[in-house]
Amino acid sequence: MLKSMTAYGRATVVSSAGRFSVELQSVNRKHLEINTLGLPSEFIRYDADIKKWIAAAVGRGQINVRICAAFEGGSPLVVMPNYALARQLQEAWSLMAKDLRMSIDDKDLITILSRAEGIMLYDEDTKGHEAFRQILKDVIEKALIQLIAMKEVEGKALYEDISSRFQLLAGLIEEIAVKAPGATEKFRQKLQERMQEVLVASIENEERLVREVCVYAEKIDITEEVIRFRSHLEQVKTLITSKAESIGKTLEFLVQEFNREANTIGSKSSDVDVSRAVIAIKTELERIREQIQNIE
Repeated sequence: MLKSMTAYGRATVVSSAGRFSVELQSVNRKHLEINTLGLPSEFIRYDADIKKWIAAAVGRGQINVRICAAFEGGSPLVVMPNYALARQLQEAWSLMAKDLRMSIDDKDLITILSRAEGIMLYDEDTKGHEAFRQILKDVIEKALIQLIAMKEVEGKALYEDISSRFQLLAGLIEEIAVKAPGATEKFRQKLQERMQEVLVASIENEERLVREVCVYAEKIDITEEVIRFRSHLEQVKTLITSKAESIGKTLEFLVQEFNREANTIGSKSSDVDVSRAVIAIKTELERIREQIQNIE
């Protein structure tokens, strides 16, 4: 089943620990890239876990993760005052005030301490670590359910569009397969007419004509290219209905192979109708290529 790389998912969990919301936004990328944007400081320790949970559900694309937390009754961090630094700051400011003949009251000192970096120390709350980790996992999994559901809805639209285009390619390659053999007969007729204009008909000339036609037929033979093109079409039909991972990457490779066969057919054939069909094939392949850029 095809999945789009463009999707959005959001979920909220309310518990005794607080209210936690997660937003997941997925956009196109060649490989999987997970960005935790504005992660609350209390959840930084879970960054690797967050990426692991998402990577288990998503194949590729850029996933932007935003987490909002409103804690109640505690958080994953323990906050402790840095008494040693506070005393040093108090002594330093008292000495400065005395030297400058200024007075510093308790209110001034509180203001000074509140602006000092490192006056509060943060440590992990090992007791509540697993509980907060489980809450975070639950809310992310709920957001992933929404994200994947949207991926599948968008993927269905992509499937219908791409399937119709590959059906068109199947018709074009069969059109080429029918018209291509006539090119050899056209060449034989033209060559025979030219030889009759300058040469007297003879067995030797007939043999020469046969040799030239055989050489030309071998040069323009596209049987192998048509067979490979048909084989690629069968691979696509199986792939886009399968549950395989990284379908988009495989389709990108197959489109390259389709283009290679089309280019070879175009270079071998001088038939106008075949050339037009090749151009039509390459046009559709470009449209397909644009579409599969959004397939996971």
